[in-house]
Amino acid sequence: MIGLLLDDWIEAKLGNNIHAVAGALIVGAIVMLAVERWRKNGNRGAIPTGEGPGLDDLTIGKSVMIGFFQCFAMWPGTSRSMTTIIGGYLVGLSPAHAAQFSFLLGLITLTAASGYKLVSDGGNMLAALQVGPVILGCVVAFVSAALAVKWFVGYLGRHGLSLFAWYRIALAIAVFAIAA
Repeated sequence: MIGLLLDDWIEAKLGNNIHAVAGALIVGAIVMLAVERWRKNGNRGAIPTGEGPGLDDLTIGKSVMIGFFQCFAMWPGTSRSMTTIIGGYLVGLSPAHAAQFSFLLGLITLTAASGYKLVSDGGNMLAALQVGPVILGCVVAFVSAALAVKWFVGYLGRHGLSLFAWYRIALAIAVFAIAA
């Protein structure tokens, strides 16, 4: 809903702004490092590295809160998965469960966004693309995503988000260098 309301405004203000993308990479990395540090320091309410509350333990309120965090991904350069995983951490999910929830939510969210684009721009898309390659692309994307999810959930459960935060910082530096 928020995406529908703000899509045009965000696209006009941030859509083609490479500095906004690089800024989002840096801000996201800082948030990831801060949340990971909070989680690992065992502060009150910190999320366990191993097993913790499962997806079946999520309340509607906690699920909505995670969805709210996903709205930050409307800033170009901000990872939808990252915001959802951080939201999962903050409502008490372990890293592995937060990643699982992120990918499940992503399936729904990205399907809805694709459906919206199909309805709003479907004529232009059909004129530019053939149906066969689009279907093949969707199947290949689904299979490769399923394999990536399996690996990522295992990695995140063992190591957390820190490596991805440092990757974002390196990428932001590269983007700023290219934009200069």
